[in-house]
Amino acid sequence: MSQMLMKIGMGDEGVFGHFGATGSYALAARRAMCTFNTGPETWKHIAVGQRKWANLNPEAVMYDRQMTFEDYYNSRWLVEPFRLFDNCQITDGGRAYIVTSAERARDLKHPPAIIMGMGQHNTPVDIQQSSSMTGLTGARIAGRMAFDMAEISIDDVDACEIYDCFSYTVEITLQDYGFFEPGEGEDWFKGGTIEPGGRMPVNTSGGQLSEAYFMGLTPITEAVMQIMGRCGDRQLGPRTNTREPEIILCSDNGGILQCHSSLILRK
Repeated sequence: MSQMLMKIGMGDEGVFGHFGATGSYALAARRAMCTFNTGPETWKHIAVGQRKWANLNPEAVMYDRQMTFEDYYNSRWLVEPFRLFDNCQITDGGRAYIVTSAERARDLKHPPAIIMGMGQHNTPVDIQQSSSMTGLTGARIAGRMAFDMAEISIDDVDACEIYDCFSYTVEITLQDYGFFEPGEGEDWFKGGTIEPGGRMPVNTSGGQLSEAYFMGLTPITEAVMQIMGRCGDRQLGPRTNTREPEIILCSDNGGILQCHSSLILRK
């Protein structure tokens, strides 16, 4: 038990008021504000953009709760620099997907989502001892492995389903995948990039910030359902003025930016 408490920041660090995942991710986010000029001006686009997707998803916790930039800025601090809406949901529930062979899937009711590529990389240094708290996360190497296996590039991706325990996690993951360079996040996100009608939809269910927290199952199941065409009003394509979802990139994150998994799915 003592080892587990230390792992999540509730051991000796608790004496100094540092405990829980929010505090550890806040350390990384605060350092990133100094290192490549990110911050709430970037993260508001992530929180509000994902909320717009949740407003199209009847299963989302935040389905009937719209959010503006003003709402974002007015939400209370949890651990600076994170406000309430920078944090994921706490959710009870269940979610599942079925993995089978492509040959078997041809005979099933819905068109399958095919695994094109996958990758995993772990950066074993704990955040409090890291020499680079902002990253690099495991996303860069894990993503490269997945793209190499799939024999595609990020230019071929139609949408992303990103593990979003915090708004900053979305930014650093997409940055390490290569969608933009350090310091370019605000310009990349602004103008509705990830929203319905945007050029690169992200977390189309609302994600863990605005739909529900089911760990890695939140992004993966949404990607599968989007490829199957089972997402109703939030379905990628003509309904949301976005590209048809041929290829979707998914991510999962563990520890405090310590381990990362990438998955690329296609029709």
